Amino acid sequence: MDFGSILDDSFAYAKEGVWERWSRWLVLIGCIIIFPLILGYIVRIYRGERPAPEPGEWATIFVDGLKLLVVHIVYWAPVFLLILVGFIPFILTLVSAGVFSESFSTMSDTQAERWFDSHPELLSQLLVTGGFMVLLILITIILAIGITIFSFLGVVRFARTRSISEAFNFSALLAHIRRIGWINYIIALIAISIIGYIFSMILNFFSLIPVIGIFIELIVMGILYVPFILFSARFSSCIYDMGLEGSLEPSGPAGTPPVSG
Repeated sequence: MDFGSILDDSFAYAKEGVWERWSRWLVLIGCIIIFPLILGYIVRIYRGERPAPEPGEWATIFVDGLKLLVVHIVYWAPVFLLILVGFIPFILTLVSAGVFSESFSTMSDTQAERWFDSHPELLSQLLVTGGFMVLLILITIILAIGITIFSFLGVVRFARTRSISEAFNFSALLAHIRRIGWINYIIALIAISIIGYIFSMILNFFSLIPVIGIFIELIVMGILYVPFILFSARFSSCIYDMGLEGSLEPSGPAGTPPVSG
């Protein structure tokens, strides 16, 4: 797999999509505010539209965006549930012990230590609930990695087949990954993760500026987030295309031809 070509293609796609196309850029920034619209626009990119499509057909992309949102929620709901299950017992233990009370917050370090020494049962409860929380966090991390492996292609498969259920066709997704090659696929996931981390670090840098930093961050985010969306969606589409084969997928809505993949 030539990652250099894929990255170049994705970058050129994003650049062509917004550079000197200020009206499209502004419209897509507005779509971020009504987020199902930007999600629906991403669906069009996932379907392989090239060059970047003009925003339009608002009802259609709004519905597509809601469907994509459902796919994301179903994929990531277990992670959020595990986080809640892990943190709630620990937080409830602290609340029942009065750790969040005003009197406790005014204690000095020495007074707090004495208070804990006088409540040995609380320490054991915290150790149990804290250990349970750490265990669930580890399980959550492993689960999140697995979800990422499937959801990265699952969202594109949903877009190509126009079927929410196909986003969770794990046997087909595994076959697709095998055609791409596991090593190639993992490298692609790492690459896009690093790029996303760099993007977030750039935004966080502006937030460090005193007083006006948060406003500069919001302005820069508004300017850069649209091309980043185009870049990352195109990158996902290209990686998906690397695993296409000649067989036909279930057809989309009436009048829509079958989509290969």
